[in-house]
Amino acid sequence: MDKRRLMWLTTTMTLVTLGLMPAMPHVFADTVDPAATQQDLTSLGTVSTTVTGLADAVFEADEEKYQHYALTDDLHWTGFCHQGGRDVTIQFPNPVDVQHVEITMEQNASQGVYLPSNVQFEAYSNGQWYSLATQPASIPESDVTKTTQVFQFNSSTGIEASEIRLAFPVNLFVFARGLKVAGSTSSVGALPTTQAVPAYSTSVGALTPSSVTAHGIANMLLVPTGSYGQLGTWSEGDFLPMLEYINPSGQAVGPLFDTMLFSPYANVPDTADGWTAYLNDLFAQGQQLSALNEAVALANEALNRTGYKEKVVLSIPYFPYGNVQFGSVGGQLLDFAGTAGDPDALNARDAAMNWYVNTLLNQWRAADYQNLQLVGLYWDHEQFNLGRPGEQQIFQQAETEAHNNGLPLLWIPYYGAVGSSQWQALGLDTAWLQPNYIEQGSGAEISRISNAEKIATHNGMGVEVELTALNGPTESLYQTFLNELSNDGFGSNNVSHAYYDGSKLLLDAEQSTNPEERQVYDETAAFMLH
Repeated sequence: MDKRRLMWLTTTMTLVTLGLMPAMPHVFADTVDPAATQQDLTSLGTVSTTVTGLADAVFEADEEKYQHYALTDDLHWTGFCHQGGRDVTIQFPNPVDVQHVEITMEQNASQGVYLPSNVQFEAYSNGQWYSLATQPASIPESDVTKTTQVFQFNSSTGIEASEIRLAFPVNLFVFARGLKVAGSTSSVGALPTTQAVPAYSTSVGALTPSSVTAHGIANMLLVPTGSYGQLGTWSEGDFLPMLEYINPSGQAVGPLFDTMLFSPYANVPDTADGWTAYLNDLFAQGQQLSALNEAVALANEALNRTGYKEKVVLSIPYFPYGNVQFGSVGGQLLDFAGTAGDPDALNARDAAMNWYVNTLLNQWRAADYQNLQLVGLYWDHEQFNLGRPGEQQIFQQAETEAHNNGLPLLWIPYYGAVGSSQWQALGLDTAWLQPNYIEQGSGAEISRISNAEKIATHNGMGVEVELTALNGPTESLYQTFLNELSNDGFGSNNVSHAYYDGSKLLLDAEQSTNPEERQVYDETAAFMLH
């Protein structure tokens, strides 16, 4: 299984074991009991939960596994999966005086469960929602001794309300229990005064090929190298049908991909020797970059485009925290396990990244390819790992390495990846979203395509076009995918695209004598050229 499918599947599999979580409350739960004079109002209200992001069938199915208990249950957890966030609303038949609201939430980073960044408390009174308080998460993800937090609102005078709402983001999984509301049904509380602010909804617009942040990239093909024999070895002849559309008669009739993103296979060892071997393969004469350089010269002749240079993006690998003996760099042995003075191994990981980027760019400059231009570096990690030590800093180091060399840092997170909607805040300059529509196979929901379009539009991202196999069912899904993008105004003239085709699937389609397989190549060209 290639790393792209593996990473996408991770979020749907990581919590299978959570059904075995202990039912008893954690010792460290810092619950604040309502005062004895307060009446329990919870049973008087009707509790409902709504998704505040984009509903997704895959995530709904994952969530259903953890929806067996009411949120008011004190012993059992209710789980929420992705989809932006949740509004939990308690509606009362008559206005009540609310003095206390609480909900307990779980954190278990090893199982992919995290506290929400905050919980907002709101009250509905006289036809208007009002903001009561916002409580942030206070337990660091690295603290494994305290695994629950009680988020709560308290008012000594009470608040008159006919509904109470708790709103919180859900980046991956959020687990909650023990929802309580306390106060009085007889006394009259104060009217709330601060109106709730509507959720931020301004759309940036999807990334267009003409946008400055697209860096001239309209159609970018991912080119995996460094392993798997001929699958990971690209020749001049392999590149030609990717640079120019060759029609069924064998004629070159127009340009195809304007950018090639060279990325490593997932099995490259995280060692200095492993990455040195990858770079040597990348810059070897007659293959990979060298072969692309020669292929561009041939395509320029066929298409009569003098002086054209193909854009190239090169990858920065993700150097992970953990028990990794990286090897020697500049006479220094690097270990990513961390030390007392550097517990997140940031110094070692930064040193490895700096060595790699310098080696990469020195080899690029020495090669002096006449028909290629380097337009960016790609962050070769498809999510932001909440709770992993030093994650924020390692993203920032990648940004620093790219910018210090005058290059943007590019990213292609998978659908629902933590951090995908905050890509700019993480230090990325440009991003494309993986819809992961075809990966769903026979259960693929067409709404995933429109959801991806909405996310891209909202967050200023491009969209990845994905092909995972050459067979009847996949080819049908691929055709649907391209048609939907075109019909929704997400064609190549309007939106920048990255293309993932496993490894050489589009090349296989171009060379195939099977008309259905060949059609995949022709449809891709039609999508790009019109």
